[in-house]
Amino acid sequence: MTIRLLGPPAIERDGLPVRPPRGRKTWALLGYLLLAERPPSRRRLASLLFGDAEDPLGALRWSLAELRRAIGVPGLLTGDPVTVRYGAELNVDIPLLTGELADPAPLLEFGGELLEGLHVTSSPEFESWLLVERRRVSATVEARLRQAAATLLAEGRAREALAYAGRAVAGNPLEEANHELLVRSLAGMGDRAGALRQVAICQDTLRRELGVEASTALRAAAAVAPRRGARGGMRVRWRITRRFSA
Repeated sequence: MTIRLLGPPAIERDGLPVRPPRGRKTWALLGYLLLAERPPSRRRLASLLFGDAEDPLGALRWSLAELRRAIGVPGLLTGDPVTVRYGAELNVDIPLLTGELADPAPLLEFGGELLEGLHVTSSPEFESWLLVERRRVSATVEARLRQAAATLLAEGRAREALAYAGRAVAGNPLEEANHELLVRSLAGMGDRAGALRQVAICQDTLRRELGVEASTALRAAAAVAPRRGARGGMRVRWRITRRFSA
């Protein structure tokens, strides 16, 4: 079972969507419970999301029952404060992406804005919390993408780095460091023309959107020359600077 909070929220079993919980507030409740720093009390949750209901605590109980039905993991949401308990039978995308990853592959599998398209206009407090969390999660995922790309480049694996650098640019095209990693990946693969095109794209984007010029380091990145490693693989000569650290 997998819970996707990035992009349009979804619950999947064996890669196939299951019948989702009803109500946008139910999705909001799930996101809040999975991301909260500590288990919130039922009164806190009722006030946050269901303050406009005739029976806020009753509305909360209904939403918790909906989540239990949709997810189907025994003991997932229990107690007061409401505690989230799950093991290997359940995967949640955000911890896979924002934790210290031994394997960066999930960064390419999951993506999108946190709880994309979800708004709870009746709760300004929840809306404020969601805005902050969206920025936090986005920044963390972007840093992990850069870290993965930089590590692969340092190992001479430019073709693999390309996917991570490309995802970082797609997520934040106004960050020059993301473009530079993409340029280095293309150059490291031997695609100098593609690297120069990406330099031009970055220069135009920064000039048009921010009114600033790209650094000389960006164009220099396109000049990176690939070389053959001892086993015939393509390796790239440059030093990854602190600029690309998470």
